[in-house]
Amino acid sequence: MSRLLIINADDFGSSEAINAAVAQAHRFGTLTSASLMVTGNAVREAVSIARDLPDLAVGLHLALSNAKSILPQEVIPDLVNAESRFSDDPIACAWHYYFSRRAKAQLAAEIEAQFEAFAQTGLHLSHVDGHQHLHAHPFVMPVVMKMANRYDAKGIRAPRDPFFTNLGVDRTHIGSKIVTALGHGYLSTVYRRALRGSGLATCNLSIGAMMSGAMNVDYVTLMLEKIHARSVEVFFHPSISDCVRQGPNTGDLQTLLNPEFREFVKSAGFTLSTYADISKPEARK
Repeated sequence: MSRLLIINADDFGSSEAINAAVAQAHRFGTLTSASLMVTGNAVREAVSIARDLPDLAVGLHLALSNAKSILPQEVIPDLVNAESRFSDDPIACAWHYYFSRRAKAQLAAEIEAQFEAFAQTGLHLSHVDGHQHLHAHPFVMPVVMKMANRYDAKGIRAPRDPFFTNLGVDRTHIGSKIVTALGHGYLSTVYRRALRGSGLATCNLSIGAMMSGAMNVDYVTLMLEKIHARSVEVFFHPSISDCVRQGPNTGDLQTLLNPEFREFVKSAGFTLSTYADISKPEARK
């Protein structure tokens, strides 16, 4: 049986530049899915693009930091400022969500509102992941999984970027990678416990967190050559214009459009897939 490979674009709907990149990468490249930020500045355009691309699997990119909220500030005053924006600092958000009882109650309302906003698009919910991985927060995740099942999602991203394999391929930014690896280790323990009996599919590994903004062809192909997992998600941040470091960028788009990368995927025994494929009983054996 071939190995299943999901190739996903995060931040769909955040800007017109990202939307254009998602459309290009799916039509002419290897992109199989995208995660929609329902509070993004260009979400309506993204929904229109998705309707024109029926083979593009679309999930919810839950945004609980560095983004706008669905609910107004008067409903969730402990989460957002007067402009209905979360803090840009995901670590500060994570600590706040961990210790504040008021924040926890308001988070549940905002999470449900974002799922409902996705449902209102009329798109089928492929999967769930999170902006800056806050969907995996221990007090966020139980609510997310409940909503994912209620809205019939097929899968959810587990942050499992292989640290030592990464260092064997690229030894830059080691300090930040260690922090990421420690966080992923903790979250994976929480995930394994929460996923039991959830019915939600998840990939054995995910690639993208440790090299966000620098997912060039050489790095991605070397990583895929070295790992032997049955199912893998590689997530990118493609855009037709560059943003800040680790954010949306043209380099990710070029990787997705590169014909040599497509040929590598075929020759390495991968099948381009979505979470609907991962969720099938035969894929979980």
